[in-house]
Amino acid sequence: MSSLKLDILWSPNQEDRFITFGTDLRLYQVISKDGNQKPSAINISEKTMAVLLSVNSDNQYMKCVSWYPKPDLCNLLAVGLENGKAVLTSFNGVNLADHLSREFVPRHTRPCNSIAWNPVECNLLAAGLEKYRTDYAIIVWDVTKSPSFQISVSGDGFYFPEKRQAFGNMMHDHAFQPSSRAVVELGLSETTNSLQWFGNQPKTLVCGMNNKFLKIFDLRDTSKHHNVTTTKAVYGVCVDPFFEHRLASFVENQVVLWDVRNFEKPVITLQEVRHIAKVAWCPTRNSTLSSLARESSFIKMYNIQQVSIGSDEIEPTIVEHSVNPFGQHSLSSFAWHPGQENRMLTITHSGHVGDCTVFDRITLNWSPTSEIVWTQGRRLLQCVDSRDKFYDCLNDLSIKMRQRAILDYGLKMEQLWQNGELVEDPVLRRLWSWLDIMKSLWEEGKLKSVVKTDVKYEGVLTVIGGSSHTTSKTEQIALSSSSCSSIENVNNFGTSHRITKYSSEERDRALQLCGWGRPSDRTSLAFLLDRLQADKHFERASMIAVFNLDIRSAIQILKKGALVQSSLGKESNLNIVAMALSGYSEDDNTLWGETCGKIRSQLKNPYLRAMFAFLTSENSNYDEVLKENDVAVQDRVAFACIFLSDNKLMEFLTKLTETMTEKGYLDGILLTGLTVDCLPLIQKYVDLTGDVQTASLVILHTMPSNLSQDQRAQSWVESYQQLLDRWRLWHQRAVFDIEWYKANPSSKPPPHVFVSCNFCGKSVSSYLQMLGQGHCSRPLARLAIPAANKSKTSCCPGCRKPLPRCALCLTNMGTPSGSCWRRTTDGKIEMKDKKLSKFSSWFTWCQSCRHGGHSAHIMEWFIDHSECPVTACNCKCMSLDSVNSG
Repeated sequence: MSSLKLDILWSPNQEDRFITFGTDLRLYQVISKDGNQKPSAINISEKTMAVLLSVNSDNQYMKCVSWYPKPDLCNLLAVGLENGKAVLTSFNGVNLADHLSREFVPRHTRPCNSIAWNPVECNLLAAGLEKYRTDYAIIVWDVTKSPSFQISVSGDGFYFPEKRQAFGNMMHDHAFQPSSRAVVELGLSETTNSLQWFGNQPKTLVCGMNNKFLKIFDLRDTSKHHNVTTTKAVYGVCVDPFFEHRLASFVENQVVLWDVRNFEKPVITLQEVRHIAKVAWCPTRNSTLSSLARESSFIKMYNIQQVSIGSDEIEPTIVEHSVNPFGQHSLSSFAWHPGQENRMLTITHSGHVGDCTVFDRITLNWSPTSEIVWTQGRRLLQCVDSRDKFYDCLNDLSIKMRQRAILDYGLKMEQLWQNGELVEDPVLRRLWSWLDIMKSLWEEGKLKSVVKTDVKYEGVLTVIGGSSHTTSKTEQIALSSSSCSSIENVNNFGTSHRITKYSSEERDRALQLCGWGRPSDRTSLAFLLDRLQADKHFERASMIAVFNLDIRSAIQILKKGALVQSSLGKESNLNIVAMALSGYSEDDNTLWGETCGKIRSQLKNPYLRAMFAFLTSENSNYDEVLKENDVAVQDRVAFACIFLSDNKLMEFLTKLTETMTEKGYLDGILLTGLTVDCLPLIQKYVDLTGDVQTASLVILHTMPSNLSQDQRAQSWVESYQQLLDRWRLWHQRAVFDIEWYKANPSSKPPPHVFVSCNFCGKSVSSYLQMLGQGHCSRPLARLAIPAANKSKTSCCPGCRKPLPRCALCLTNMGTPSGSCWRRTTDGKIEMKDKKLSKFSSWFTWCQSCRHGGHSAHIMEWFIDHSECPVTACNCKCMSLDSVNSG
């Protein structure tokens, strides 16, 4: 600071006061521009003016100034002089000669380069001095310890009696005995270039010394420095108020950034064109360092995005920009406002003061919970989250996935169809409905007689044609035998119409997968039709009835649908369709057939179009039915299984499977099943939608199977697990992992944390020793008992030293936790369906202070307490893991 002719400081406890100092001290008050402007006020910005309140010119040859940080003595200043004295002074607003000041005098005369109040223990004042061969360079005084101490000042500072009483109270509270000696003296025969206290470590200060060291001293141990690094950047040392492990200093044209955790070398060195005059951290903006070069009109600001420790290759990302408050006029100094964001005072060499605001870039931030926030510094400009109507038009899948996860989507393990009820997507509903059907058929043993595999979810293509994924694409797949039958009197009008139907055991199984049931089981068909009518899908129900050659039931369904839609106030043409259907004639050349063939394309409902396409088809050509893409896949597949010949059926299923796979339609899983053939289809679906949630949950329900070992499947699962972690859905993540490892025990991860003995360092888990004697080399549990008849182990199995005691009940720990394990006759380890102990008796400890005890005791303690139960430990254990809800 000695090189600055004029400097400026904001008051640390009065947001509208500041001082300038050079040859004298001047106190100003900032006022806004309004109709009652004072003639003596000076303009410092477009909106504010500064009024001179007081001038203190009693201290000559000032080198540095520090403002008392507490509001009880709001205008108390410590001034370092050229002769080394540290003077306590204030301002006199009435009579400039009517004041007294307090002096702290070193043993030998030399310049005072830096002075600073302790920000926490404000009775401590540190001064950094030039070198003297038999004296110290750093002196820390306690301003309440001098017998000659008396302050009696007047003016705008603390001349009022209550202010004098406040300072007297401060002396009384410390209860110090009178002493003229310094509290601490450091740096014998050295030079102090700059110094500053650490805010959160009130006994620690950092100093630039001898033009070649940065030293950190701890006043509790003054025999040596706490940390040191060799550098020429010893000037203007300052501590980051947000991250106190980070420092900044300068020398010549270099600004150097330090991290005290790795103090051997700087984090980064910033080169400037001119020599640096001042550096300072912004107290209101995170990771913002500002610097001023000599004879410069710009204040440069560095936004430090990241600092990496322990790497020689990675440097922090620095974003630079400049502030130019006075055009071409060179600046002498600047000062950040301690409380108001982005506000800065600047002063030129001629004494002109400027009040400016540094405008932040508007940043866009997107949280893992899909919250979009526009910010400018600390100002929140706009916030949009999933509760806003704005998100309705975005159709953001991540919002849906998170809402589904909260509802335990995919984790309804007993009734799989319930998972489909949690979503609004009809495709996903059909998927979970199909999985539920397949699960029921597998559990009832209705598929095992046909499908010669352990896969639970086989597809129609495999059921009809065998294991297609093991057959060459050019090889003809052999189908099961089929038979033909004729249906007569389909409309009960005395006429007959012969329609060829095909049946086989494989086709019957395929119809079951489609949800239609066996053709001979009329109960299943009736149940399907009743369910569709209950869901108000009358058109689809009537189509299925017609496909099963029951026109009379189709007409009744259409009439019922017309009544229901009329009662709901909806326009309905189902009565007209029923009337048209009742006039069905088997003769293709009749007027009915010609008319229905023409108006079929005008029907809006795809199921009605497919129904009339079937009734008006010629020569068993059902292409118009099969090409109706808006008809559900299971209905088209079921129709093909009834009315297509073997070759046409296999051709249709193969082509449809390829189409479903290319487009990523999950309905195609009906054809591929949950086998390796479905992986390209699901991958395409994930590529198009990003829905790794459904993909992972579908894979979960196939386990154990080879499907879960595929790299693509593992990638989906890992992505979904990471999403659950980012959303902080810990419960859902735990349930998913439990189901995953329950279905596939071989993939259960080994434990990563063991309780080890403090004496011998070995694990206290006897189970691990038991594993070493057996054939199993992979640990499977946390703690386990060495024998079935042993329920407590209170000592280390290695060295027999006692285990730690519970901090509350003071009994030795050692209750085994986890599941009960036993060794089988063949030497393998298996898990019993039994827990060794309740969670309340498990051993838990704090990862910070290492104190702990029984879980129940620890949880009960922290209901009423915030600190660790161990005496003299101030660790707030329970709050260390607290997180805000996402």
